[in-house]
Amino acid sequence: MSNNPSDSDLDNRGRMSRRDFIKLLGATGAAITLPSLMPLGKAFGVSPNTTGSIGSNTSSQANMTSSQLKANTNSVYTFNLDAATPQVSNSNGSRTTANADNFPILSGMGMLLLRLEKGGVREPHWHPNASELSYCIKGQASMTIFSPVNNHDTFTINPGEMTYVPKGYIHDIQNVGNEEAKFVIAYNNELPQDLGISGSVGWMTNRVMDATFGIKPPGFFDRLNYKDQHDVVIAPKPAVVSPANYAVSTPNAHKFNLEAIPPQIQTAGGSVALGNANSFPILDGLALYSLRFKPGGIREPHWHPNAAELDYVIDGQAQLTIFSPDGTGNTFEMGPGQIVFIPPAYFHYIENIDPANTCHFAVFFNSERPEDTGISGALSSYSNEVLAATFNSDPTFFNTLPRIEQDVFLVSGAG
Repeated sequence: MSNNPSDSDLDNRGRMSRRDFIKLLGATGAAITLPSLMPLGKAFGVSPNTTGSIGSNTSSQANMTSSQLKANTNSVYTFNLDAATPQVSNSNGSRTTANADNFPILSGMGMLLLRLEKGGVREPHWHPNASELSYCIKGQASMTIFSPVNNHDTFTINPGEMTYVPKGYIHDIQNVGNEEAKFVIAYNNELPQDLGISGSVGWMTNRVMDATFGIKPPGFFDRLNYKDQHDVVIAPKPAVVSPANYAVSTPNAHKFNLEAIPPQIQTAGGSVALGNANSFPILDGLALYSLRFKPGGIREPHWHPNAAELDYVIDGQAQLTIFSPDGTGNTFEMGPGQIVFIPPAYFHYIENIDPANTCHFAVFFNSERPEDTGISGALSSYSNEVLAATFNSDPTFFNTLPRIEQDVFLVSGAG
């Protein structure tokens, strides 16, 4: 089936309906190019803010939105993952976790930053209560997944690739490159559980282990003499690893090269590559978008009806505003290594506040097909009379409001 809209999808002015736009947004490989979209402020008849300075902690733009919003660099919604003290750290790497214990606002999602030095191994392990979706920021790694149906998958992972591991599947990560490997990993549980193969074997008796492997006469596990009941978590690889052995990227159903596909959304404000179940069918309960803002680019004010959002800033500086159902809001700035959690259906936007450089976000969701509702399409759906009653204004005032039949998603804030 073609992803191109048919004539029946268009109205008599040649425009696509919002419903068809959303269908196209989720289609595999669909490219939406909107280079001529007007800035968001202009679209809604708002004069550009000329009093606030970019990068200031005092946002006059936010104050114009609501007197309740607070502009700062810290917020209940944010956590500095890169700067936090790792819960596990040794000469082979580190693991830093953000969960409901140290980032209390989390609900339905958790995150982990994994760093592995050359040859370092994240021991084979599984998560009893959560699936896992990882994004490789840098380095080269190998992963083996063993599944309940006795499938054995071993494949390479390179920067820009995402990897999905279902709940309960045992897997490892091994750095097979010459530099540090860095991963950001999301879970669809705010307190993801972890069981490693080392502690699990350590709990079993040598007799049971020998019998399981049919070792006669028994004695192999006596000679192994491993009785540590705590997981190693991050271990060195005894043998020398040759990166040349992993030079060819091995395809596998569990991984998807998010940065190799043409971004499905490309506008004057930036681009978005969608790693959802339409493009990566194995996904269940998690998705990942690679979101790049050009200088001044704005992710339009929006919400996700069916999913929480957990973002990691890879590069750049951004400002966010989140407005919650209790009538309070937060405006704050973020930089590399920081994460932000946005509960389901909370109203929010993101803006690149660096006037010269691109901003790059890894945006995780706890749904394989996250839904999206933008203010451009939403506000445009209602009559002048309804808007006038809502905003205590004259209905004729809204005659000049552009009626946008599809969410603009990502726009340029310049102009």
